[in-house]
This record gives sequence, C-alpha cells and structure tokens, in this order.
Amino acid sequence: MNGKTSEEGELGVKRIAALRLAVGMLGERDAAEWWTSAFLSPTSTSFLAPVFGGNTFQARYHGVLEAARRVHDERIGVGLVFHLFRLPESVEQRLFESVQSGSSDLAKTISSPESAKATLQSFVTQTVAAKSGPALMALPEAIETAGWVSEAASLYSAAFGAGVQCFPYFPSDR
Repeated sequence: MNGKTSEEGELGVKRIAALRLAVGMLGERDAAEWWTSAFLSPTSTSFLAPVFGGNTFQARYHGVLEAARRVHDERIGVGLVFHLFRLPESVEQRLFESVQSGSSDLAKTISSPESAKATLQSFVTQTVAAKSGPALMALPEAIETAGWVSEAASLYSAAFGAGVQCFPYFPSDR
C-alpha cells in the first residue's frame, strides 16, 4: 500500500477481509438472500470439515467470496471495475495471505449474524441513503489505501437495512 507502513497496510487488509466476511454472511441465503450460498452458516463446518480439515475456515471464506463475486460481477460487470469481492491482484494476494495467517481473529467476524452486523457497523462512518443496484464509489487510486472500506460499509449497511441490493464499485484506472 503506497506510502503506508507494513503495519498500516496489514490493518487495511484485515479490515477488507473482515468486511468481506461480514457482507458475505449478511448476503447469504439465511439472511438477505443476495446470493444462494450458505458457506458461513453454522452448519457449513459439518459438511466442509471432513474434506478440508484444519482449513475449514479458509474454505468457508473462499466459498462465500466466490458466491458474492459472481453476483457482484453479474450486476456490475467484469473488466474495467473493481469491487469488494474483486480487487486488483496485488491486494488479492495480500488478502489471501492475511486470511491464511489470521483465521482465528477473522472467525469472530462470522460467529453469528449479530457479530457480522456489528463488524459491518464498526466500519460505517457516515449515514448514507440506501441505493439499489451498482453504486459508484471513490476514485481507483483509493483501492490501495483501504480508506474506501468505510464508504463501502456505509453503502452495504444502508442497503441491508432497507432490504435492497447494493453493489459498490470502483472504476479501474487501467
């Protein structure tokens, strides 16, 4: 992350991963039904543990990531845009490493729907009107700073509260 210390960059990556998990859980079929997956439901571990063993958390994370990514891609498009579930490769790599090493901290984010809501709310810094559909966010260079997390959280929170689907995105600078 440009101009940031390693610690600041790691905190930003953890914030993005936590936001992904919170939105992922709140968007699943047992909650808002934005996507039909149930990777973060309480029963998913029973099905995933025999296959993934000690990597069950990572399997749950990547499962909901892919489910949410597909729905976001369908609504926003793929190519010259980024969103919470599809970020530049350099950010995705840091997220992968963070999830591999910090699963126990991140697991608290999805211990219940209430904890997911609390995590989402912890990132909200402004009250915004609920928007339905794709919602343009900050400029592309903001992706590298992770300052956009609060803007995305505010949009997602408003949408979940209003019962509409919102898909915040960035235009690509490429």
